[in-house]
Amino acid sequence: MKKVLLIACGLMMAGSAFAQQSVLKDAERALRVEVPDHAKIASMLEGAMTNPETAEDVKTWYLAGKNAFQTWQTGWEQLQQGGNPDKVKMSKAIVDGYDFYVKAFGMDTVRTLDKKGVEKIKTKYSKEMVKTIVANMDRFYDAGALLYEGQDLPRAYRAWEIYTSMPTMPSLGKDAPAAPHDSIMGQTYYNMGIFAYQADMKPEALKSFVNAIEHGWGEAAYDNALALAAELEDMPMMERIANEGFNKFGKQNYIGTLVSLYVKKGDYDTALQMVNRALAQNPDNAVLYNVKGVLVESTAQEEGLAPEKVAAANEEALGYYGKAVELDANNPEARFNYGRMLANKAYKASDDGIELSNEDYNKLQEEVIVPYFKQAAEQLEACIAINPETNRQAFTILKNIYYNLKDDVNMQRIADLELE
Repeated sequence: MKKVLLIACGLMMAGSAFAQQSVLKDAERALRVEVPDHAKIASMLEGAMTNPETAEDVKTWYLAGKNAFQTWQTGWEQLQQGGNPDKVKMSKAIVDGYDFYVKAFGMDTVRTLDKKGVEKIKTKYSKEMVKTIVANMDRFYDAGALLYEGQDLPRAYRAWEIYTSMPTMPSLGKDAPAAPHDSIMGQTYYNMGIFAYQADMKPEALKSFVNAIEHGWGEAAYDNALALAAELEDMPMMERIANEGFNKFGKQNYIGTLVSLYVKKGDYDTALQMVNRALAQNPDNAVLYNVKGVLVESTAQEEGLAPEKVAAANEEALGYYGKAVELDANNPEARFNYGRMLANKAYKASDDGIELSNEDYNKLQEEVIVPYFKQAAEQLEACIAINPETNRQAFTILKNIYYNLKDDVNMQRIADLELE
């Protein structure tokens, strides 16, 4: 009985493979009629694409691709004649047709022996498939636009990916079409980045924006590429895009990104070089002076640095913060940093005078400490007035300053303001 069952099972499998081969013949005949039923043919071929026997047959994928390209062509002709085909369905078909043909390329091998018995390797369908793909290059662009219009963003991206890669596609060989002008390629890649980003395909979006840059697209491509590289924490790409963008456009936000990157790496020297380059082009820029102050102040935090070098770095940073405030009195970050550093000078003077006599300390208090606290309070009050959310630490420092100045009224005022 077991042997009979096994034979029966084998016959069933053979029958299934035979049935799928029959489907291929039926599909081939159906494609030859004057008005093929492409939906029916696609349905017929679904089984052949999953059946183990016919899934390895080049004819399965050739026919599926041919049917898909014809589906597109039928819809495209209707559209050109003012008809109303299913734009998303026809556009999906041409993308699928390309993928079916790519799969067929890898299987399209016919081995024969010549008269001398030497093996010859030929192809049966590749020439036709190459011709079809190349002839439809611009149609992939059209399909991408239609898919975007229909909000099928991943396939819109895929259609334009095919369009942009076709000039360098190995399977097309010498028949590969010439690449469009860089301006067209740049815009296409940029739009691909938009498609991919909206579809939450962020690595693909970054790749597209970088390609747009490489084809001469403008600032928007750099801005988007830099933002995505930061979001994906792709440090090498951030460095590349920010450097290129700054060299090309001199934009401050590229400097800010680079500075943050180098600081994160602990490479303060390179960060300072970037700021100095920017200042050479923008000598009256308050933001850059504030950034330079932050960098110089950061060097004072290095472990093992001699006290005199710490003091010198802090004094230098204070000067840059002061310059930033001088250039732009409405810069809250510069106001905060300048006020904070002035308060630090008051605290440092107070600590240094701890061994003094009461008389000398009172003199120090009157001539140095109190003036520094008052200058610091002026800057921090301005910071809060410009934007209280810039740095909430300004409230804490101010309360401490007024405590040291024994100014209970202002200390309470700032405490109440902090709660608003």
